[in-house]
Amino acid sequence: MKGMFYAVGVGPGDPMWMTREACGVLEACPVIAAPQTASGEMLAFSIAQGAAELGGKTVLPLSFAMSRDAAVRAEGYARAADAIAPELDAGRDVAMVNLGDVSVYATAFYIFDQIRKDGFAACMMPGVTSFCAVAAQLGRSLTEMDLPLHIIPASGMELDAALTLPGTKVLMKSGSAIGQSVQALKRHGLLEKAALVADCGLPTQKVVEDLEKLPADIGYFATIVVSE
Repeated sequence: MKGMFYAVGVGPGDPMWMTREACGVLEACPVIAAPQTASGEMLAFSIAQGAAELGGKTVLPLSFAMSRDAAVRAEGYARAADAIAPELDAGRDVAMVNLGDVSVYATAFYIFDQIRKDGFAACMMPGVTSFCAVAAQLGRSLTEMDLPLHIIPASGMELDAALTLPGTKVLMKSGSAIGQSVQALKRHGLLEKAALVADCGLPTQKVVEDLEKLPADIGYFATIVVSE
């Protein structure tokens, strides 16, 4: 019998936002795969530790390149899948933790997809999305009646076109492009309709209602909500 691979969303930051299903899967799996930064930080795993009992687990750190080159990213996903496969071949279930939800800009989904193509059984465990948590922190609704919701990677597309769309706009992972995002909002007269939360649910969380007064230390995990 081969092991099962689980892609597990742990939410954006606060361990209390993890689902009971996610905690149950993590506690049942003998192996936890966790993305690791160059500095050795495993944020998703740290969040999971705050909600689930993970003592005695085999922890498999996974390194990924932060690159816009699709080939470089694909190589990292294949390398991660290759590291997980021996555990599954040995009959051990593996759960990979992922910030937020595993269907929204999620590294774990690419691994899930590769693992499945390699012939292993795989399952996705949803988590609280970062933009829903951000909306809750801001006290805003993301949708009203027939108005649509647009989820936009702020650092990865032409913002001027995106900001003309009807409904609410969510600019995800704006940290590295915060200056460009603010300037685009100004050009479209939307600055007063926008607010930001950085590091949502983490001890370093920052809520900014006035984007003219941005802190200097806004990190990568910054999400802007632009209301209609």
